[in-house]
Amino acid sequence: MSGTLRPIYSYQVDARDIMTSVNAEWLAFAAENNARELQESAVLGRSLWDFVAGGETIRLYQTLLTRIRKTQHAVVLPFRCDSPTLQRHMRMTITPEDSEEIRFDCVIDKVRPTAHLAVLDPAQARSRDHLDMCSCCKRIDIEPLGWLEVSEVVGRLNLFEAVQVPTMRQTVCRECQQQAGVP
Repeated sequence: MSGTLRPIYSYQVDARDIMTSVNAEWLAFAAENNARELQESAVLGRSLWDFVAGGETIRLYQTLLTRIRKTQHAVVLPFRCDSPTLQRHMRMTITPEDSEEIRFDCVIDKVRPTAHLAVLDPAQARSRDHLDMCSCCKRIDIEPLGWLEVSEVVGRLNLFEAVQVPTMRQTVCRECQQQAGVP
């Protein structure tokens, strides 16, 4: 994607973390990813925290928003936004605006096609088993091996043939917490 103009997927929250705006690119990205529940009318006026999964992920973002509002300095956070067939490396710039509002601008830095990974498919049937997935880097924690790429976990656990896949619990790995400057 280098050398080309990349879309910026933006949204904004007010001082109480209520969604106040989303841009056309953000809405198009949601639609392209079958997230029809993220239409503008269903998002605006609601808390940002209605759309963030996992206690550790919420804590990370709340810590960052508090810091940004206090220091009035933007933060850049790398993250992944993978689909069942794409590995998307993205970057989010979180910027303070007037009146304690915060703007989130996300861009895709790199896209890599992958084999279909059912574990990332929201329509896939789920078992009662669960796996912890980092909301930022999309690695999955497999004890005692640690945090591994999704494709490696799928292979190790023979999930390519599985009728039901484990439920993903969103968290944040220690490496991503450190990278964001959150202890």
